[in-house]
Amino acid sequence: MAPAEHLEWFQDNIDWFLALPVAALSTPVPACPGWDVERVVTHLSYGLGVGYPHALRAVPTTDDAVVFLDLELPTELPTGSAALADFDLRMNSCSATFRDIDPQAPCYTYAGPGVAAFWFRRAAIETTLHRFDVAEALNVHEPLRFERAIDGLEEAVTFALPLAATWTASSPSAAVVVRPNGDSPSFQLGDGPVAAEISGDGETVFAALWGRSTDRVEIAGDEAVAHQWLSLVERAFAGR
Repeated sequence: MAPAEHLEWFQDNIDWFLALPVAALSTPVPACPGWDVERVVTHLSYGLGVGYPHALRAVPTTDDAVVFLDLELPTELPTGSAALADFDLRMNSCSATFRDIDPQAPCYTYAGPGVAAFWFRRAAIETTLHRFDVAEALNVHEPLRFERAIDGLEEAVTFALPLAATWTASSPSAAVVVRPNGDSPSFQLGDGPVAAEISGDGETVFAALWGRSTDRVEIAGDEAVAHQWLSLVERAFAGR
């Protein structure tokens, strides 16, 4: 997908969160243990709404150092309608920052020096994953467009899982093939002989690779190897 499509996707997710009723904010979110919807909203406001523009302002270097965006949260987070108002301010400011910058502008990324378009895609995908979490908690899930699901799945395969293996120093012992249903290519994770295959509809596989439920994916072959890959992102990206 092109950077402009990632920005449209990101904005769709911002608008979805802003349409949530205040009464929904106290609902527990099982996919994020210990969090309610309000905490997901404030996590996005600060971790993404503040953190991602901060990454765009960082001056990239030629080394391979990973820059972590562990910004401190305020001592008192906004609550209720104020949390949604704060989300509106910070996330739409982030979206405007993205729209005002050249997608090829150099900046830091989780994997070292890169370009701004990395964060456009990352913002679309992170807000989608938390939208899944909240929609599941509220029982209001709507299917993700196929091309967006495949794009998120591709990012997991080409970026998130290999980086997670490096961060956790726990590369799985063998490769797996990821095969989403429908008119989409398959992907391989890892090198060497393939020990297992992970399949299912694009949205389900995308979410599973990003540390969400694996209940609806199908695994053929060595299940232990498949679950090594499926657990990597959750461990490496927790809190990011």
